[in-house]
Amino acid sequence: MSLCYKFEAKTLIKEGRVSQNDVEEIKIWLQTTSIPQLHDELIALFLLSCQNDVASTQATIKQHFKIKGDAPEFFTERNVDSEVLKKAMNVIVCCSIPKRMSDNTVIHFFKLTDTNYKNFDLVASMKLSLMLLDVSQRYNPPNQLIVVIDMKGSTFMHLTCLKIMAVKKFIDFMQEAMPLRIHKIHILNANYIFDKALAIAKVFMNAELLSQIIPHSPKMTMEEFHRDCIPAAYLPAEYGGNLPSCDELNQRTVEQFGELKEFFRADEELVTCYANNQKQSR
Repeated sequence: MSLCYKFEAKTLIKEGRVSQNDVEEIKIWLQTTSIPQLHDELIALFLLSCQNDVASTQATIKQHFKIKGDAPEFFTERNVDSEVLKKAMNVIVCCSIPKRMSDNTVIHFFKLTDTNYKNFDLVASMKLSLMLLDVSQRYNPPNQLIVVIDMKGSTFMHLTCLKIMAVKKFIDFMQEAMPLRIHKIHILNANYIFDKALAIAKVFMNAELLSQIIPHSPKMTMEEFHRDCIPAAYLPAEYGGNLPSCDELNQRTVEQFGELKEFFRADEELVTCYANNQKQSR
């Protein structure tokens, strides 16, 4: 059940981003729980996401495994070659921007490429967005995450694709269990569809997450967005950016997901091990 990261915890310790003492404290604590013993690298990711607060890290790890076990629709069968995920990747652009911001912030970018609501699968799209976390953290763990979502092309009929319990599980994971801290969520071309969707979703949101969501009017120019939010150096070409096109970035994501097949399988085994340990402890 080895999660194959391309960085080492000792590098993060040497850089002063996490401490060996905190890693060891988490490892000792894990022995008192139903959670399998985790590799130092994953422990380091949780510590980073919780800004090295050990108590907060412990709570996040607990929720991480609990929510993953309760949400198989997001955390099982994460194979990009599956028909469901292949179709979803043809409907949305889903990418981890390859260039980090100067403070080691990573940007995740999403937009519709197929605006036919009949082809849109919200659960598959959310699943891809969670898979993207592992893409971003595989090599050099970022300090925090900025999400950019373009609502252009969304219609009232897309609201009929909402599955309330899936939305709740997704939001719970974002708030309580993600091994990466969210900094901002920028909504481009925010329209009445966004307002309606947010009205539904915010029932499950805490004040902190809600405050991180920043809607931008369709009237806003990309020059304004570059100046006030994210510079052109970190955006796709279609958004006045210096990076490749959305199609190229999306294809790159497909390849990255393919490289992580064994990783996703090992992660699922960890969650299964946790569930089995839970049953035995009852």
